[in-house]
Amino acid sequence: MKELFYFSKSNVMVQVQYSYESNALCYASHRNVTEVERNVIERYIKENVATEAKNPRFVEATIQYTGIDYKLINHLNQFQSVKPFGESDQRFAGDTNPFESLINKDVENSVQDLIHTSMSNYYFEKIGNAILEVRKELRNDAGAEELGVYRHRLEELVAAYNQYSNKPVTIEEVLPKELDV
Repeated sequence: MKELFYFSKSNVMVQVQYSYESNALCYASHRNVTEVERNVIERYIKENVATEAKNPRFVEATIQYTGIDYKLINHLNQFQSVKPFGESDQRFAGDTNPFESLINKDVENSVQDLIHTSMSNYYFEKIGNAILEVRKELRNDAGAEELGVYRHRLEELVAAYNQYSNKPVTIEEVLPKELDV
């Protein structure tokens, strides 16, 4: 069992998963949750997930918070990318395609957000790989010219990352101190 739950009041995405080894319902969130939010989430799990109807094992299972799972941010973004129906958008029972009422602008914005998220993740990983390469070259006693090439490459990656990221960074923030010249 693996289920996603969204708590709109506190804007938190939670994934609940049953662990057979520990007989526990483990849940993770996309961000840190407060003690009050944890109590609400755990009460919801007890009342709606850990029920006899779902699985008799779940009733006896303990509930454990496993911390933050950053993969849930993508699920939250996908969940929030589709705008719920407004009163003027309400569909009738006879309508066959509920997606006809989505406004093209909302779809385009969602696609653009998805592209920006994907590209910022891509360049973030590229920056991390470049830093690892620099450190490897430093262990192999790389020359100043080679390190200059790596610094230039990092500068280009940071510029590309900043085009797509909501939180731009400076080269000084990502530059290993060994290259800080």
